[in-house]
Amino acid sequence: MEAYMQQRLERFFAPRHIAVVGASAKNNWFRNVLENVAQAGFDVRFYPVNPNAEELFGLKTYPSIAALPADTIDFAAIMVKAALVPDALRQLKERGIANVLLLTSGYAETGEEGKRKQRELVDYCREHDILLLGPNCLGFIHPSAQTGVFAGGAVEGKPTLGAIGVVAQSGATSEAMVTKLLGKSLGISLYVTTGNEALLTAEDCLEYLLHEGHTRVITGFFEGFRNIPQLQRVAMEAARRRIPIILIKVGRSAQGVQAAQSHTGALAGNDQVLDGFFRQRGIIRVDSIEELVETAALFARCPLPAGEGLGICTVSGGLCGLYADLCAKHGIALPALDPETIAQLKAVLPKYAQPDNPLDVTGGFLHGLDKVISIFASDPNLDIIAPLSIPPTHPDDSFSHMLNEYFLPLLRASAKPLVAITFKEMSDYAREYYDRHGIPYIEQPELGFRAISHLIEYARYIRGIQHLQMVDTA
Repeated sequence: MEAYMQQRLERFFAPRHIAVVGASAKNNWFRNVLENVAQAGFDVRFYPVNPNAEELFGLKTYPSIAALPADTIDFAAIMVKAALVPDALRQLKERGIANVLLLTSGYAETGEEGKRKQRELVDYCREHDILLLGPNCLGFIHPSAQTGVFAGGAVEGKPTLGAIGVVAQSGATSEAMVTKLLGKSLGISLYVTTGNEALLTAEDCLEYLLHEGHTRVITGFFEGFRNIPQLQRVAMEAARRRIPIILIKVGRSAQGVQAAQSHTGALAGNDQVLDGFFRQRGIIRVDSIEELVETAALFARCPLPAGEGLGICTVSGGLCGLYADLCAKHGIALPALDPETIAQLKAVLPKYAQPDNPLDVTGGFLHGLDKVISIFASDPNLDIIAPLSIPPTHPDDSFSHMLNEYFLPLLRASAKPLVAITFKEMSDYAREYYDRHGIPYIEQPELGFRAISHLIEYARYIRGIQHLQMVDTA
């Protein structure tokens, strides 16, 4: 991305004084914008424009755009109907306001007439150097800049600062994504919905996140792509920076393609071609919100493994069989243990326990797990260690704390990723506990092992790129 555009987007996504054109007491969008900022605790000031009210929700209103304070407003959100948008844009430009969020629908998603209106919108914005997000979107939340203009009302939880960026062409769907990310104690760097992408595209936002400074994992919900060359450039730079891109791309079915086209007006694209493109560029494609969240959580909390071998340690022979089947299903290697590892395990395990991978230490042997896990981690055939973990239910859950403390020293000392496999349902306290200790974990085995397979495949892709770079420079 050109330096000018990057700097422009930095200003765009960091407003402090925001005009809201079309604000009213009956407008749920305006109410949501205020409530979302208040919940997040952002330091933002709003300037409602409404000729028929002196104040709204305790805020002074302005009868027109021309009456807004001079040289103060750095952003505007437009909530008026489509027929009034051109005049609102003209007045904003006259006031020197060139960063605009357009929430209004009724453009390309509605058919030919809507497409004509959108083309006129694009022409005007380009002619007058207006940077526009939308139309037909919900806006953005930017925790790393402590600001946002978001009109959705379905995100549950406080959007805390974290390492995961979210770009979505669907506002409502992305609210479910962000709610689940926050519910897993994962913080957000930037969350942006792009809607029809008349000017500012999802590809632009992906590229911005590479340079945003706080983002280590990028997630997205896409119905179509508008600039494949840009997406390719973004993917290559993301791989160079080791920032994984995890996407839901709808349109595998004919009905999915039709739904995507009718929603945002984007080109859904050839799904098989896109699948190949994703694999070639290291983009991780997932099929559900739950898989996206589980995968993003693992990438946000785990280093990349140096190899592909997984070692599993649990207390049940039945679980060993279940986990082995899931690993086979998702292409995860469970290497045989090194002879030295087997000898060391025999010295510490009960006589009736058989050293293997997956390893069943049996339910009667828990107090020696620290030695077992340390031995496992030293095995040259294993690159990721997955020990049993019992989620604590409260601060005084001494047994669960004791069990988890067996692998905490290894988590901090070993270069190998350690991914805890939880044995019980998660409580809110457990999520906070794992987050506080920086413990990567999987909750649901099916999704969890799929996420581990994504981690392994991405690490393989990065190693392949590094090898090619070494060959090129030799």
